[in-house]
Amino acid sequence: ESPQGAFVDKENGYTYFYKGKEYWKFQNLNLRVEPGYPRSILKDFMGCDSSTDGDKERTSPQDDVDIVIKLDNTASTVKAIAIVIPCILALCLLVLVYTVFQFKRKGTPRHILYCKRSMQEWVRS
Repeated sequence: ESPQGAFVDKENGYTYFYKGKEYWKFQNLNLRVEPGYPRSILKDFMGCDSSTDGDKERTSPQDDVDIVIKLDNTASTVKAIAIVIPCILALCLLVLVYTVFQFKRKGTPRHILYCKRSMQEWVRS
């Protein structure tokens, strides 16, 4: 079994190894684990007491402050733009496909063919 991770306290010369809910304090100078370990991460680092009852109703401390943030409806404009732009692009794509299909089906219009021929004759001379 190996630890999940570690972090170093360079100031005090310790390395802390942790796995699951427990941690070990390793002396870097003596290369050994401190006596009394493993200990609970929840209790020592997060201040959680292991004897708490999860079924009891919690009361909030008196000095807590509730913060209410009102959101304006500017997101509706963004949503509208996000819908309109792809629709316009899809419409342009349909017009392009229709135009290409018409050129293939009916052939190139005569005035374009005439320009092409007259330009070819002019370039050859």
